[in-house]
Amino acid sequence: MRDFTETEHGMEVDVQVFKIKPRKVKVPFGSRPSSCPMRAWRAWKESAGLTDPDDFAYKPLRNRWHTVLPGGLEPETIGDVITRLGTRAKLSFRPTGHSPRRGLATSSKPAGNDRKVIAQQGGWAANSAAMETYFEDGDGWEENALVKVL
Repeated sequence: MRDFTETEHGMEVDVQVFKIKPRKVKVPFGSRPSSCPMRAWRAWKESAGLTDPDDFAYKPLRNRWHTVLPGGLEPETIGDVITRLGTRAKLSFRPTGHSPRRGLATSSKPAGNDRKVIAQQGGWAANSAAMETYFEDGDGWEENALVKVL
């Protein structure tokens, strides 16, 4: 729990993962209540009764009664949950635990965010060639070399 610090602008998350260097990520309030990470975090914290700063932030639920169990989730479990939710939502692709990171890059670039800002938030090096592979080609109209030329 102590890796999540709420602020007036959102929350700061201390991300400690083995593949990318540790960093503190700032997560702002969302513009839509239905997809706001802060609202979701607060609702989860309240419904799970999370108050102990030394406790796990994300916990398993008992299948039958959906009550919160002690302990935390393994990284593989989080990936499984993402995949299961994608199947339930009938997405046209199979999301994995890596999908949120890719989705950050894919959605952030067309929103007009600078590549260096995207790299910092996602844990890539500033001029990461690997990050570039996550930028999916749009329809070719929004990002077009002839925009503002013709």
